[in-house]
Amino acid sequence: MSAPRIIACRNGLLRAGELREVGRHLRSGGLLAYPTETVYGLGGLVEDGPLRALAALKRRDADKPFLLLLPDAQAAAGLVWNRCARRLAERLWPGPLTLVLPDPGHSFPAQVRGGSGGVAVRMSPAPVARQILDEVGAPITSTSANPPGGAPALSGKEAWEAARALEGGEQLWVVDAGELPPAPASAIVDCTGRDPVVLRAGALDLSELREICPSARGDADVDDRRQDTGEKYAEVGDVPPDAATKDIRLLYVCTGNTCRSPMAEVLTRASARQRGLNGIRVRSAGTMAYEGSPASAGARTAVGDRGLELDRHAARLLGEDELEWADLVLAMSPSHLAAVETLGRGRCYAEVITAFAGDVSGGVRDPFGGSDDHYRDTCAQLERLVEAVLDRLEPGTDA
Repeated sequence: MSAPRIIACRNGLLRAGELREVGRHLRSGGLLAYPTETVYGLGGLVEDGPLRALAALKRRDADKPFLLLLPDAQAAAGLVWNRCARRLAERLWPGPLTLVLPDPGHSFPAQVRGGSGGVAVRMSPAPVARQILDEVGAPITSTSANPPGGAPALSGKEAWEAARALEGGEQLWVVDAGELPPAPASAIVDCTGRDPVVLRAGALDLSELREICPSARGDADVDDRRQDTGEKYAEVGDVPPDAATKDIRLLYVCTGNTCRSPMAEVLTRASARQRGLNGIRVRSAGTMAYEGSPASAGARTAVGDRGLELDRHAARLLGEDELEWADLVLAMSPSHLAAVETLGRGRCYAEVITAFAGDVSGGVRDPFGGSDDHYRDTCAQLERLVEAVLDRLEPGTDA
């Protein structure tokens, strides 16, 4: 059996010739796995052939509609835009906001209309997705690139493996932009009724949405029909809510953000994914980081032994914004914890990673300047600590 074709991005974008090829593939009815701002999406043009192929590929129930990514707002012609929907789109697009808009004239096929008669649309800010949408000049469908019941793909490699696992997936093309940074799911606002309903706040605060649209109601006020609509739309291009756990933003801190904390970050992301802990978001930063520095060669080698990568890592300097973002900060040593406390914890809880994990070693030693074996030892220690951290954070445990 042939394997799905994979097209690698260069510097985070498709080259002109490859972009034209992708456009021809889609216009000929082909399906594509591609990076969005949240996970790798899977889709094609909004036409009968690609829609049928996508539904068969994903074994999708007929009552679970596909979301559409738009090249521009004009591509949603035929949908009804109330004042609130327009204001939200003007302020937040392109961005992590999905709007469910009425389609009374059935401008779009049944496969993309939900039970309320609405069509879910979004303008993605992801650079590669924008390239593809601009190339075809039309909406494309977006559902998560994974086998039914599997975890959404967060890297080109995972998207390719998911395509291979799908029956008929060898016909897919995969656009590989590497591993995606952690990102919360998009907000979903249902604008099919008299008052807009925030079915999921996701990447946006409910207060932020209400500031733009004061009449918007939260999901606590949603009736059963619209709650069901939210569940149906929730998988499209995002992490499914029923696979998510409690929402926790985890920040690892070391000195230069080139060795220990980035290794902990990718180890955590990989293990959380295996455990189905999709509610955990993870970042890393350094107390004396030089912004944009790559991960050290030893760190790349150590995580590479585990099938992970740090090739796209760019160091981040610890600041108040990072601490405000985090719910939990895990420092590599007591000196890093002291730096966190000096900046101010904001609303997060901070502790040395070894203490949080129940280890009495007092911290993780810096392998910087050491041999590859030193890095491998540090990575192995971090791997054990990460598992202990996730054991504490797993639902049903005393975290």
